[in-house]
Amino acid sequence: MQASATLAVAASTLPAQDHSQHGLTQIETAAPKKARFFNKQEMALLEQLVEQIIPRSDTPGAADAKVHYFVDLQAHTNKKLGSQLRKDLAWVRKQGFAKGDAAKQVELLTAWSKQKGTSSFGVFQRLKDLTIDGYYGSREGLAQELGWNANTFLREFKGCTHPEHGV
Repeated sequence: MQASATLAVAASTLPAQDHSQHGLTQIETAAPKKARFFNKQEMALLEQLVEQIIPRSDTPGAADAKVHYFVDLQAHTNKKLGSQLRKDLAWVRKQGFAKGDAAKQVELLTAWSKQKGTSSFGVFQRLKDLTIDGYYGSREGLAQELGWNANTFLREFKGCTHPEHGV
């Protein structure tokens, strides 16, 4: 009995676990945001990029979910990634992305996404992957768009019912 009480006390004093290594870092929307890695111009460009990758529709977009701060956190915690992203953002800026309207921005992203095997595609893929990870790890992506509710009680879970899977 004493051992379990000791474990309970020890567990209660442990710091909260960082889930970012599993892609589960939730973006807190209540607290004011402050960039940890990128400067103001880079953050503004990053906000434009994530919004064009997952734009607002009947649900919030990536900028609404503050995904650019998620990307900034990833860059802050992984300096190699951060260095690459800083180069990527400089390249994106040289392509005129920030100066274009929404249609021009989508046109550029679409072109980069089709250039497989090029550095343009690499930039697009990194930004897209981080945007998706950040958005679907946020309340806006999980709860509002996907309708996920971790507190749902299932009386029965039938599992896979496809005949081809041998059920």
